[in-house]
Amino acid sequence: MCITNKAELMIFLFVSPLAASLATIQATSYVLYTKINGSETITCECPDHSCQEVFWYRYLERTKTLQFLLYCNSAGRERHGENLSATRFKGSVSSGQRVVYTLRITGLQENEIGFYSCMFKTKNTMPVGYYIMPGVNPPTVQPPTVKTKTPKKTCNCKPPMSPKGCEQSVLWPGIGALLLLAITLAGTLYYFSRETNQLR
Repeated sequence: MCITNKAELMIFLFVSPLAASLATIQATSYVLYTKINGSETITCECPDHSCQEVFWYRYLERTKTLQFLLYCNSAGRERHGENLSATRFKGSVSSGQRVVYTLRITGLQENEIGFYSCMFKTKNTMPVGYYIMPGVNPPTVQPPTVKTKTPKKTCNCKPPMSPKGCEQSVLWPGIGALLLLAITLAGTLYYFSRETNQLR
């Protein structure tokens, strides 16, 4: 492997330990049903004070694309992703017993349905994620029905390999591992490329 500049060196040093831990990384998610043109505020908590930098990102469901949203550090300094409105995506940070990074998104549209989360630069774990669904109505709870007992039937068929209802719990850890590596590359490259341009 030939590393030609400082940015590539930093990416290599940053990604190497993370790639080694991908097998143990899991992502959990909350589903948020938002109105069109509505807003959501999502948070990522660090268990200690070692999280000095955070990368916010999203995975859009319709286009199947990963997008870097925002970089923020503990001093409140922000850098937005390409072609993103700074008025729609606002980051903040608060510090107490633990460091909490917050991202507020306004003017959400239907084409922005997807998985939203963050990644701390110094942590090999993936914080909680949010599945934001603008324009989608939450499912209604059906009233309980009384079922009559029926005799059990025996079946010699083999059970299916993937029972219904397990797809999401299996899917998110896999997506989380891939997203972690991808956002590390994209976010870090973006950050150091901006730093390089400012020094010129």
